[in-house]
Amino acid sequence: MSWTRRGTLRSAAAICTTVMLPVSISRAGERAEPGDDFYLYANAADLERMTIPPGRFDYGQFDRVTDKVNSELQLLIKTAARLSPSRGSSDALIGTTYAALLDEQAIVRRSSSYLSRALGRIRAANTHEAVATIMAHPRSSSLVAFNVFPAEGSWMLYVDQQNQTMPMLGLPTSAYLGTDEYSTKVREAHHACIAQIFALAGIPDGDRRAASIVALETEIARRQWSPERLRDRRANLHVMTVRELESFAPGMPWRTMLAARGVDDVSQVNLGEDSAIAAQAQLFRATPAKVWQDWLAFNWLRNGMDALPTAFRDTYWRFLVIVRGGTERPTRAADAVQFVKGRLPMELGRLYVERHFSQADRAAAGELLLYLKRAMAERLDEAEWMDTASRAEALEKLNAMTLKAGYPRTWPASLKGGLRLDDAAGNLDRLVEQDWERQRARLTDPAARIELWYQAPAAVNASYSVLLNAIEVPAAILQPPFFSASWNAAVNFGAIGAIIGHEMGHGFDDQGLLYDSKGVMRAWMSTEAQAAFRTRADRLVAQYDAFEPLPGVKLNGSRTIGENIGDLSGVSLAFRAYELYRKDKALPDDEQDAHRRFFLSWAKVWCYKAPESAIRYIAANSYHSPPAYRVNGVVRNIEAWYRAFDVRP
Repeated sequence: MSWTRRGTLRSAAAICTTVMLPVSISRAGERAEPGDDFYLYANAADLERMTIPPGRFDYGQFDRVTDKVNSELQLLIKTAARLSPSRGSSDALIGTTYAALLDEQAIVRRSSSYLSRALGRIRAANTHEAVATIMAHPRSSSLVAFNVFPAEGSWMLYVDQQNQTMPMLGLPTSAYLGTDEYSTKVREAHHACIAQIFALAGIPDGDRRAASIVALETEIARRQWSPERLRDRRANLHVMTVRELESFAPGMPWRTMLAARGVDDVSQVNLGEDSAIAAQAQLFRATPAKVWQDWLAFNWLRNGMDALPTAFRDTYWRFLVIVRGGTERPTRAADAVQFVKGRLPMELGRLYVERHFSQADRAAAGELLLYLKRAMAERLDEAEWMDTASRAEALEKLNAMTLKAGYPRTWPASLKGGLRLDDAAGNLDRLVEQDWERQRARLTDPAARIELWYQAPAAVNASYSVLLNAIEVPAAILQPPFFSASWNAAVNFGAIGAIIGHEMGHGFDDQGLLYDSKGVMRAWMSTEAQAAFRTRADRLVAQYDAFEPLPGVKLNGSRTIGENIGDLSGVSLAFRAYELYRKDKALPDDEQDAHRRFFLSWAKVWCYKAPESAIRYIAANSYHSPPAYRVNGVVRNIEAWYRAFDVRP
């Protein structure tokens, strides 16, 4: 999830004496007392009934709602595919993209000529400059990613280590470097998959090429920053001229790449992960162009798998089963839905909102957002550790924070089209290129920046952007079990209220505090206030460091601090917001019963079933704590929870 950061660990030494038992997924259905294991107390019955669907690694509430949304999207997409709407409309783009992905005969018929052209261009890249030109194409994997985001009060080209749209690595970074049984197994599977994909594409000597690609990706992984360092926003801000970039990271033909991307006229860039990219630039120049050709060819095939014949997809699926588990391969239709959702997010989101989202839900969510803002203002007023000047800046940031619910007020212009019913692979290339053009326009066209949304309306998620100082709450998450306009207010505040509070808190967590009300990184807090905040944050780090979900598996409080702060502040803010709402509306509810509903609602959001391997993966890699600790790790720090459930030390 793209959830982001903040909160305040209240000084509550007494309430921290209650010890939460570690939660084991094998205890589903076991009875528990609230003070022993609140997560299990709230979710035991649901866990007993919950099953992990075939082909899934794990399953929780977000997955359940996403499945429902995907079914609704599939119907919308199928309907669009049956229509003959005007050329270039959202329906036409969606219907054509989906129908082309399902036409297996056309995919097989055109794959030979498509691959001949695409792989031919890669084989012709015999110099590093030619390789860099291929890498710079939006459809290609690359050692660096190009994105356009706000920076220093303007909009700027970002050069980053990780390419999320077209990934540079086929495995998690840790798997390339690990010596454990799992890492060894998936590296061997990756090697075999590459060789088999090359054989299907008619590329000879696949075993040798696969070995060189795995070795190359191991070197790429070795140079990447750790997850802990990646989340340090101060370490990722380095505004420099293109000439300074060339001097800092020689080895990459930067001007060649910028020209290929159509941004050779930019005067400045922001270089994220500076030392990692400098090291990758050295690797680029030291690695022969022929090795990069093989790497580019495989990743071009891998990243276009949805638009290739079934034999390619089956081969890659067998590899994914080894990497992440699951047994049942998704159908081509299911994959096509995900493809359309990812490549035409706003076009599909517009159809989703028209069919499945009500103005009443949007208005009710908007009212809830205002109460959360009031609650945050009160918390800032009461923060005794903040001096007057720091508090004033914090309130200014809160007041400037944009709260976006459901969908954009102004929809972005649709992509241009030019798609073909018989050219799935070509459609992917065209959609990726047009998406980049839409992003590139933000550098020079203010109209392209109006009410920018990073998430689609059909995303079951919420997020906060430090650069825009804005919270996004897409339409798809504004439904049960997170929200309903007809629900008891305590339930809504405990679920979606705490989720939104989590995002609001990210504006004031250890990374959010680096940015002011305009999204500019500057030191607006006094040195004394920063130190006081750090002292409180360190308590939360220590608390989560001590949690041990499985024998010998402890959580990483430093890596997860932003999300843990977000969870704690989110629930704290939502509880205060609910109390403000109760008072304003003069609700007749029994106070203790209402408070119990609130906390139980939060706990049920995180009902989640998974094998031990999933918990181990989360503990080792994620910025979030395992779901049980997003409940037990939070409520133990909130005094009202103790009163609501009569919990004693």
